Amino acid sequence: MPTSTHEAPLGLVRLDPSLPDWVQTELFGDPAPPFDHARLHDPNVRPRTYQADAMVLYCDAQDKPIRATVYEVQRGRDRTKLASWKLYIGHLEREYQIKASLVVFIPNRSVAGWYRKEIMGDTRSAARLHPRLFTPDDVPLVLDEGEAAAHPARTLFATMCHLDDEKVREMLPALLAAMSTLAPDMKIFYDREIVAKLPASARAYWEELVVNTAVGRRYSLDLVAAAAAEAEARGEARGEARGEARGEARGEARAVVAVLRNRGVAVPEAIRGRILTCTDTEQLDLWLRRAITATTVEEVTQS
Repeated sequence: MPTSTHEAPLGLVRLDPSLPDWVQTELFGDPAPPFDHARLHDPNVRPRTYQADAMVLYCDAQDKPIRATVYEVQRGRDRTKLASWKLYIGHLEREYQIKASLVVFIPNRSVAGWYRKEIMGDTRSAARLHPRLFTPDDVPLVLDEGEAAAHPARTLFATMCHLDDEKVREMLPALLAAMSTLAPDMKIFYDREIVAKLPASARAYWEELVVNTAVGRRYSLDLVAAAAAEAEARGEARGEARGEARGEARGEARAVVAVLRNRGVAVPEAIRGRILTCTDTEQLDLWLRRAITATTVEEVTQS
């Protein structure tokens, strides 16, 4: 699973390997031959191992590669990358006798400017880079819920790019549609990586969607079930008597703690004990609903 701001965008390429092609062909209008499907390629370049962030092969119906993309997420200034990127491209083009492109996502605008200047100034190298460097400014909002459900990786990526933009609020119905299509573990991860980082005004609107829409309620139930299943897999729910009132309360209490932990909300030991010893199922149900959107444990247990 991705675990950082560097890995999260790469996780979306693993979710949908055609994401870099969308950047090239739709965001920048680059002409490119059509392909049947995209698959990830081993990003290691040998004999000495250099590892790209991601390599994608675009293939025909017989799974024969017809073009390729090296996809990188670059957060800092690093001149050695200018040589590494050439190596990655050369490896793919030599290995498969196809043309390979380079797409680099650079979250910081000034860092992107630095790379553009370095590449433009590289006039002596026989191997010239022609990358597509893009920043959050180049990624449009995704507002159509049907499109979001069909292409969740694009929607999550666009939301990540606009977390500091007031217009991100307009994306939330589409974000909910996209999040609802994810596997349980991905729901938990991207809820923490994206939903938990929404600005206050957008977060309030998200909570309205989760509580007041059928899609939102279903999503919240999925999130709770996924967290409870994860807790059970860790042995936290072992031996619960699900058919008995006491067992039901204990299971729901553990689900409250699991949801908070998986969303990155700190739970002090005293409050954890209070939750786990509660036998009032109505109270626990209320806490569980709050846990889905809360940013602090106090928001959950307040009167």
